Order: sequence, then structure tokens, then C-alpha cells
Amino acid sequence: MSLMILHLIRHGVTASNERRIYMGRSQESLSTEGRWQAREMARRLQEWDLDAVYCSPLRRARETANILAQPHQQEVRLDADIMELDLSRWQGRPVDEIATADAEAWRIWCTNPAGLSIPGIETFDSLGERVRRFLSRVRRDHPSGSVAVVSHDGVIRMALMEALGISWDHYRSLPLANTSISTVEVGGPHPRLRLFNDIGHLSGAGTAGPADD
Repeated sequence: MSLMILHLIRHGVTASNERRIYMGRSQESLSTEGRWQAREMARRLQEWDLDAVYCSPLRRARETANILAQPHQQEVRLDADIMELDLSRWQGRPVDEIATADAEAWRIWCTNPAGLSIPGIETFDSLGERVRRFLSRVRRDHPSGSVAVVSHDGVIRMALMEALGISWDHYRSLPLANTSISTVEVGGPHPRLRLFNDIGHLSGAGTAGPADD
């Protein structure tokens, strides 16, 4: 039986994360702390076998993935299917402002995000479709071995739910810190969650930025 180990890693922190501002698909770089987080995460993983490193095309993910990939002499493979949610309705706006100015949409987003269907916010149907497409492609290309995927909060939550067969109703039950590692073993009779939101590589780590940023 061939098993694939999938390491899902959220990008390092950015200035907008620290200020609780939604970035969406902006091309913001890691902050100084974010680069430190990425280096600490890469140091932890440098002895792990990695057969491939995939990442979102957004800069904060690319910078994180490049730091991770260097010790493994792996070329980072960009994949648009693991790009952040389209959150253009709220991009560049602080959480407190959104909660006040777009109160009803924000309430649904916080309580039942799968039920939100408004302009400028990608639906879960769209997100789920592209995440399933990515997972299928990775499993086809890497039926065994170990693959790292550097992406974003919302994408990783969806990947975990899809890989483990968890209902989208549990989206808000899966908080993810910056540079956290969540590891899933797939290919056996049942998928197995080996790590979740693990930031053991960070000393005195702070809290995660706003969800899906």
C-alpha cells in the first residue's frame, strides 16, 4: 500500500496579519517576524524527507516556501489552485471596520461561511472545487512520499476538511497559526491526521492573524 504524507503549512506572518487587516490576494511580503517564523519552520523540517514543495503564487506564500525548500534543494512549484480565497470585497480593510460596515455579511462569514454568497467573496463551492482538483493532482503525481504545501488559512482549512472527509460546517473549528504545520497521511483505508496547527518550532509564538488572510 502506498501512502502519501501531506504537510500543509500556512505562510509566515505579515504586517497586515499583525494589524488584523484582510489581505485577500494582495502581493504583500512577509514581515521581519514572518521571515523569522519561516526560517524556524524550515530549520525544523530540514531533516524531513520532502519529495516536492508546492505553494500559492502569492508573495507571502512564495517567500515562505522558498525558505523551506532551500535545505531540500527542491524547486518550488507554484499552483493557482491553492491561492488564497478571493476576498476582494474586504481586501485591505481592518476586521473591526468590516464587522461594522458589512455587518450582516460578516455575521454569516463568522458563523456559517459556507452559506455566504455575495459579490467579492469566493464561495465555498468554488474553493472546494479547486482544492479538490489540487489534491487529486498531487495524489496522482506523488502516490507515495512526502509533499509540502505552503498556502493560506482558508485553503488549508478546506484541504483538511476535504482530505479527512469533514463537513464544511467545521471550518471555524480549524484555526491555523502562521507557519503552522498540519500533516495528513492519505492512501490507506482511512486518512490520518498526524499533526494539526503545530507551531512547536516557534518560541513564544503570538496568535494567528485574522482568518483567511
